[in-house]
Amino acid sequence: MINNKTLTKLQYFDILQAVSAFCVSSVAKNKTLALLPANTFEDALQLVEETKQAYDLFRFESSFDLSVDGIEDVCNLARVGSALSMGQLLQVMRTLRTARNLQASLFKDYGVEIPLLQAKAYQLYTDKQLEEDIDFAILSEEEMNDKASSELFAIRKRIKGINADIKQKLASYTKNGELSKYLQDSIVTLRGDRYVIPVKQEYKGYVNGIVHDQSASGATLFIEPISIVQLNNSLRTALLEEKAEIQRILQAFTDRISPASQKIILSEQTISDIDGIFAKVKYALDNKGTLPQLNNNGFVRLKKARHPLLDKTKVVPISVELGKDYDIIVVTGPNTGGKTVTLKTIGLMCILAMTGMFIPCEEGSDVSFFQDVFCDIGDEQSIEQNLSTFSGHITNLRDILNVCQHGHLVLIDEVGAGTEPNEGTALALAVCEFLRKSGAKCVITTHYGKLKEYSLTTPRVENASMEFNLETLAPTYKLIMGVPGSSNALAIASKLGMRADVIKFAKENVSDEKLAFERVLQNAETIRRDYEDKLAQVEAQRQALQQELEKTKRLNGSLQNERNKLLEGSRKDAERIVQKAKEQADAIVDELKKILNSDTVSDKDLFVARSKIKQLKDIQTSSDDDGEEIVFTGDPVVFEKLQVGDVVYSKKLSAQVKVVQIRGKNRINIRCGGLATEVAVSDLFYSVSERNTSTSKYKVGQQRTPPKTQINTRSMNNEINVIGQNVMDAIQLVDAFIDSAVLGGLHQVWVIHGMGTG
Repeated sequence: MINNKTLTKLQYFDILQAVSAFCVSSVAKNKTLALLPANTFEDALQLVEETKQAYDLFRFESSFDLSVDGIEDVCNLARVGSALSMGQLLQVMRTLRTARNLQASLFKDYGVEIPLLQAKAYQLYTDKQLEEDIDFAILSEEEMNDKASSELFAIRKRIKGINADIKQKLASYTKNGELSKYLQDSIVTLRGDRYVIPVKQEYKGYVNGIVHDQSASGATLFIEPISIVQLNNSLRTALLEEKAEIQRILQAFTDRISPASQKIILSEQTISDIDGIFAKVKYALDNKGTLPQLNNNGFVRLKKARHPLLDKTKVVPISVELGKDYDIIVVTGPNTGGKTVTLKTIGLMCILAMTGMFIPCEEGSDVSFFQDVFCDIGDEQSIEQNLSTFSGHITNLRDILNVCQHGHLVLIDEVGAGTEPNEGTALALAVCEFLRKSGAKCVITTHYGKLKEYSLTTPRVENASMEFNLETLAPTYKLIMGVPGSSNALAIASKLGMRADVIKFAKENVSDEKLAFERVLQNAETIRRDYEDKLAQVEAQRQALQQELEKTKRLNGSLQNERNKLLEGSRKDAERIVQKAKEQADAIVDELKKILNSDTVSDKDLFVARSKIKQLKDIQTSSDDDGEEIVFTGDPVVFEKLQVGDVVYSKKLSAQVKVVQIRGKNRINIRCGGLATEVAVSDLFYSVSERNTSTSKYKVGQQRTPPKTQINTRSMNNEINVIGQNVMDAIQLVDAFIDSAVLGGLHQVWVIHGMGTG
């Protein structure tokens, strides 16, 4: 079990406080605040899987009833037979209702697998009849329904009748002109559950009755007239009967709850557990957390991880690996550069995953289950124990080194600091070497140059540094793996206004070896940053090319599908046209046979025969090609990339259109020829056009009909010249020409003729 000192140092309990704010019930809040990381890898895996299933469920449903009142004490009272109050019965009713609704919700088919949540749903105890009976009988914490029982209804009816009789009798005093002069006020009031009237002190002898009370001044006596004494007695008796009946009903409900009291307690605990799981999901959604891949081999790989307590809009994320190629990371860099936050982030990410929480980092991050996590972070000075800062650190290190082993994570901030530098360096080296041999995974921060050299020359030890901008002399808070960093103490001091002569003297007292090493680090840092900038540019270009490649692949797939469809359609059209031409030819041949087989053949028959022969020659086996485009639609248009002047395909107009104005996602003005309209971006698609002929009548901006494909085997002449023909020949030729034009689908023809004979 991870000790509370480590959890406190890593601000784990602050995270629990934030998660508990998303709980619905106070029971779940208290449970969440008491959460601890799992003790075994299997338990940690189950906690993560529970949260994952709840996260998947929240994509479809997030409004669950999780309200419970903390009824363990109430159920224990019922178990021993102590009658519950109306308020306590309502608490039980609400728990039963929540359990029933939650169970029904978790067994709905949302299209996701949630077996762990459904296993918890099986633990929920429901009794709809008991729930509905309590809900009907108990109106509020202090009021019971008249119809809770037939006896109660009869008693309350009798009470109403007695009250009416009493008020009628007393009205004879308050409204009687002769008697009202004896009264202090014309009102009826109660004293000790008995109706009385306020009589002036001096007239007490004029009203026959029992004095129950007097005013503070003594001027008024509250007298129960003798005429209503019996009625008041009857009312008192009826009220006692009502109280007894209410108590009997409460006891009856208690007796029904008693056998199921332990199940109801378990149900309440299960509801609060589910509430806590959902609170983790809500916290993850609020902090943009992702599902961690949990392993048991000490491997940690965080991608752009953020400390969850820092402002997510300002914090600089870190990326780090530990446990695969190296077991120890030595982090160097300037003060206030983010080294301590890096330590806390690494430790906290692992502990949160071991508690079943999502972590604020990119998808694909890995964290390890650790049997224990130790940390020495911050000022360990203790006035009570008379310990200095250095002594406090040494005490912590002593305790850590005594127990650390394989399967542990150790986080040490400024190892060996707080004492004479040479001895501190030697101690820091010894601590690092011991930890390396122990098998623990470690992250250590330092300013000591010897540790930088140690991490460069020792296997399974890696350097890392907090980036420092040499131009602005300010930290960037970015963690750089594989590169040792410089403390830049003199540069920072100079920027903060330290006297130039002091800085100069300080530089003169730094060893040449130290200065040379720092210059090498600075040069390496400059080269690294240049390389990263170029790498970022290459990566941006690679991603852009990859997107274009994927888009082209998708478009090629669409084009291939459309091509296959068009070829199949064209084949069927060709077969249909050929069949039609064959039928026409057969009909003409039959007519010719009839003419030739007749006994006499006149000149007119010969003209007709020649016309039919010409029709036979002119039969078309295809429709004319109108040269229209085939338009293939690709991906939907991306609104952010759409620009005025773009030519795209409109599904609404079934045509290519030109974008003339962009007023919003649902207000894009387009033009197709002379037609202008407004569409949403969802109506627009990228398109690729093909033409069936080398020339086309379609131009961008012109209106057109929906695209179609035609097969053209030959062209038909749309002109006939009959100059020089006699009337009969000309008529026959023009008739045949017009027939062919109709069959060929022509809409306009030219007939060239002479003046003739009038």
